Amino acid sequence: MKKLLILVLLLACLTGIVYADISPFPVMLFAGVAFLVVLLLAFVGTVAVELVTSLLYLHFRKLSKWILLSAILSNIISVPLFWIFVVIVSWYVDYWIPVAVGEIMVFAFEATVIFLLNRKRMKLNDAVAMSLINNLASFLVGLGFFLLFRTAL
Repeated sequence: MKKLLILVLLLACLTGIVYADISPFPVMLFAGVAFLVVLLLAFVGTVAVELVTSLLYLHFRKLSKWILLSAILSNIISVPLFWIFVVIVSWYVDYWIPVAVGEIMVFAFEATVIFLLNRKRMKLNDAVAMSLINNLASFLVGLGFFLLFRTAL
C-alpha cells in the first residue's frame, strides 16, 4: 500500500512538472496534482456507487453476489478509459458531448463484461438492467458533485 501511494504521488508530481514545462505559469505545477486527485476521487466514488447499486440489484433479483466481482472488474477497466476519452475529446468539442458518448460506451461495455463473465448466473437483460442502473446512479451522483462544487473549479 505504501509503494502504491508513493507511485501515485510520483505520478502526480510528474504530471505537474509536465504542465509546468508547457505552461509559463508556475501555478500550473499544482494543476496536474489537483486533476489527478479529482480523477482518483471520481474513480473511487464511481466504484463505490456502482458497487452499492449492483449489490442492491443482485439482492432484489436474488442473483449470486459473485457477480459483484465482474461489476468491479468492468469498472476498473471502464472508468479510466472513460476519463481518457472525455479529456482527449473535450479538447475538440463541448465537454458534455464526450461525457454523453462515453457514458453510452461504458454502459454497453460494462453490460457486456458482466454478462460474458456470468452467462451461467444471469440473463442478458439482467446484465443490461444492472449496468444501466449502475451508470445512471453514478452519473447522477457525479453530476450532483459537479453542480455542487463547480464554483470551486
